[in-house]
Amino acid sequence: MGGGGVLTLRQEGPQVHMKAERPADGKGLYKVWLHGDQGGQLLLGTLVPENGTLRLGRTLSVGALERAGCWPRFRAEAVLAFAFGAPSGGRWYCEQHPDQLVADPVLRARLRGAMLCRRGEEGFSLSAPFRTDRPVSLAALFCLARVERREGQLHMVWEFDSEGNPKVPHKKE
Repeated sequence: MGGGGVLTLRQEGPQVHMKAERPADGKGLYKVWLHGDQGGQLLLGTLVPENGTLRLGRTLSVGALERAGCWPRFRAEAVLAFAFGAPSGGRWYCEQHPDQLVADPVLRARLRGAMLCRRGEEGFSLSAPFRTDRPVSLAALFCLARVERREGQLHMVWEFDSEGNPKVPHKKE
C-alpha cells in the first residue's frame, strides 16, 4: 500500500472484505484511498489506532467498487489526512473539499471530489492524477498546470495564492 502498510482483501461472492493496516507513527490521521487503473478513486476510510497499529476494515460489493472505477484492478494508498501539531508546508494530503479553497465560483463548481493538496506560505497547490485516456481535472486551468511524477504516476499540479486565485506559472510580480 502506498504511504506504508498493507491492504489485504478476500472476495466472497459479490462481497469484497478489505483490511488495511499501517504502523502508528504518531504523525496524524491517515485515510486509505483506492485508485483504479482507469482513473477511478474511492475513499475506503480512516485508519484507527488499535494495539499499536492503525487499522481499517471494510466490506464493499463488487458492484460498488466497479461503479467507483476501482475494480478489478486498483492500488491502495494511505495518505496523511490530518497532521497532529503544526501543519508542514510541503506535505501532500487528501483535501476532501478543494472547492472550498478556491475563490472563483466557476472553478468551485468544477471541483468535485477529493484532490491532493499542499499548503505553503504564499498559498496552496492542488494535484490530481494525469492520464491521457481520461478527462483532465480542472480542464479550465489546463494551461496553468505543470506535470509532476509522484510514486511513478503523473500528476497535474495547479498553484493558487492564499485567497484561492490561480497563479500563472513563471509570472513575475
